[in-house]
Amino acid sequence: MLREIDSLSGLANARGGMAVLLDPPCNTCHFRSSNFCGALFGATGQPPALGGRHRQIAARQNIYRAGEPSQGVLAICDGWAVRFVQLPNGKRQILSLLLPGDLASPPSILEGQFAFSIQALTDVRYCYFPFADVRARICDNPALFEFLLRLTAAAQRDADKRLVDLGQRTAREKIAALIAHVMLRCEQRGEVLDDEFPFPLSQQQIADFTGLTPVHTCRVLNALRKNGVCDVGRGFVKIMARADLQHLACSGDW
Repeated sequence: MLREIDSLSGLANARGGMAVLLDPPCNTCHFRSSNFCGALFGATGQPPALGGRHRQIAARQNIYRAGEPSQGVLAICDGWAVRFVQLPNGKRQILSLLLPGDLASPPSILEGQFAFSIQALTDVRYCYFPFADVRARICDNPALFEFLLRLTAAAQRDADKRLVDLGQRTAREKIAALIAHVMLRCEQRGEVLDDEFPFPLSQQQIADFTGLTPVHTCRVLNALRKNGVCDVGRGFVKIMARADLQHLACSGDW
């Protein structure tokens, strides 16, 4: 069931159900101080009057389909999602992971529809802010514009690294780079405990991210576990040899 929540009043509507009053979702966000939504709030720390709408969707459901008109600037609030491209032959390439606080894509603020789709990996709560309102606020706020430029530059750096991984890394290096990337992002969120962190990707999704086959992915994950580098499974990663993982990931090369 898709549930929609007004980001200002906290009034939730469930299709086929009765509206209930909830705490405004923005007030309980753990990541707003460091993401685009936090920059929108500005010095007041209060949710901006932009008419944002929060929605909740179950795992493995599509949040957005490529080519459809977008309802606004999309931000992930809770849960994990992926951006991906579905090819005519049925194969899929995952472009990036979306964690709480992430925009679907910083350049998407300037576009009304996208060439990629978005799917929930876990149960997800996300928000749409109207394009016109966000663009007007960016034009009036140089600090917000600068923040968006930094997000766009970071997204470009990540895309460059991903291209190098896909084109020049071995299978073990590709998967190690993915695990190291997620580990770093979880560390920034305080979600790594005793070298263990969330990793809700299936072997098929890891294969779709790295450009490998599921069989090859399974072999690499087994080798990483047997060699005492890391253990991936049951929605988590347990790091057993951080230095070896980082060496495989070639994280210090550039």
